[in-house]
Amino acid sequence: MGTHRNHRYVRAAVAVTAAAAAVLLATGCQSQGGRVCTLIGAESGVTVTWQPGDFPAGAHYRLCVDGTCQERRDAAFLNLDMPEVTGEKQVTVRLVVTDPAASHRTVYDRSAPFTLRRHAPNGEGCGPVVWSTGVRADPVRGLVSPV
Repeated sequence: MGTHRNHRYVRAAVAVTAAAAAVLLATGCQSQGGRVCTLIGAESGVTVTWQPGDFPAGAHYRLCVDGTCQERRDAAFLNLDMPEVTGEKQVTVRLVVTDPAASHRTVYDRSAPFTLRRHAPNGEGCGPVVWSTGVRADPVRGLVSPV
């Protein structure tokens, strides 16, 4: 009898959890006007990625966009948020990679122009609307748009 009672508690707990999740999804995904929206967050800015092994282990990365910079060590990508951007804009992206194991020798220093374009990750009519671009740091071809 104790086992039967435990199964009832488990079923009741699952039912309550499922009902709570449905309420949260229904209330969290409605925009003005009754449109259903996802809840993906996003920021305006530039993201630069590269493949593992493209640069030395422990490398130091410096990403600059129109003179505003961010630095990180041993990363797989860099993102520079630009919350002040409210429209399409051309920016200059520069990535400098240095190797601390080789006296901080620069192993990559490339720059190129890119355009921040409008993105609505939750769908049209749902916020946020951001202005962003993705860039791939290729050791041979330089900074390129991802395919």
